Amino acid sequence: MREDRSVKPSKRYARDAALLVTFREVFVDLINHAHAVEDVFSYAFVSNTDNATWQRKRRAVAAAAGAAGRAYADHGGSFTIRNAAYVLNDVSPLVNWEMSLKDPEQLHPETVIASLDAAIASATQMAREAAERERGVTGLIAAFLRWPSNLRDAVGPESSRAQRTAAGAIGIFGQVVAGTLATALGGALIAGVVKLWGLLT
Repeated sequence: MREDRSVKPSKRYARDAALLVTFREVFVDLINHAHAVEDVFSYAFVSNTDNATWQRKRRAVAAAAGAAGRAYADHGGSFTIRNAAYVLNDVSPLVNWEMSLKDPEQLHPETVIASLDAAIASATQMAREAAERERGVTGLIAAFLRWPSNLRDAVGPESSRAQRTAAGAIGIFGQVVAGTLATALGGALIAGVVKLWGLLT
């Protein structure tokens, strides 16, 4: 999946965590409005409320799953599900959330929730670590490198050809400036290390 370079990594990871939290909340709400029904060989979770409320909650879970799909793919894990009839590899608990209602023996709701908790924790930790990196010189250089992309996004595809051309030209200038700054800073750091080494030896 292509990474959105126009957004700071810390903000992107925080956004991923928020999308996953939203899915977790609506999924737990759906499960709280369900009850288990058993037959001879298996059981399933079915509505414990009126049909309109149940369908509204299902739509909320489906919408949240769609919004959080990429975030879970980046931060979550998958399962292999086996039974007498089939083997399913790389099963995403988020994408296959309905299986936890229809066939909870294969994918229990608690497994879905635990997987989401792990993905949320991963995204949150990555956001914290990225925020720390963005505070220093490296973060400043990264912001310069993102600037041309930010500019193109601000102009947008609906803008006139002249606006897009101007944004492209400014973007190229920004990349040249960023490259020059990165080279200068890198050279200064190397020179400083060499000088320090000379003083120590």
